[in-house]
Amino acid sequence: MAISPTRQVGASDGNVLLDLFVLQQRIGELMEVALAGTGVRPAEYAVYSQLGIAAMTPRELGARLGVTPSTLTGHLAALERRGHARRTPNPDDGRSALIELTEEGRTTLAAGRLGFRTVLRAFELELPTAAAAVRDLLRELDAAAERTVAAYS
Repeated sequence: MAISPTRQVGASDGNVLLDLFVLQQRIGELMEVALAGTGVRPAEYAVYSQLGIAAMTPRELGARLGVTPSTLTGHLAALERRGHARRTPNPDDGRSALIELTEEGRTTLAAGRLGFRTVLRAFELELPTAAAAVRDLLRELDAAAERTVAAYS
């Protein structure tokens, strides 16, 4: 996934949304490099990483990742087809299920983490400011986007 070198963040004459879109494409490229050889797509790795923390309901997982139920369903179906995730009854709510990684899923997560952490460290070294400050700004951008969506919904 090569992004055209002629298109760069900041080249849009003040269109911050287009700049963020271009940045998102570059981050996707970084994720693909990090996960090369694992058979896991970047969006799926996000699911693996959250399920690696704890089993959770699809609703909880979707909320953590900020994805729609239909998008999450597709990701979970891919993990389940590979035998990397399974559903178990939720002991707190008989109407829902908990999703958890299988042993094979945990092995795949570990392989992905190796490349991911290597690329993450290299990326953080390239940042013009501390990673914590960047994360603070990202939280502010997310909140601004949420408020704007709410205002126009």
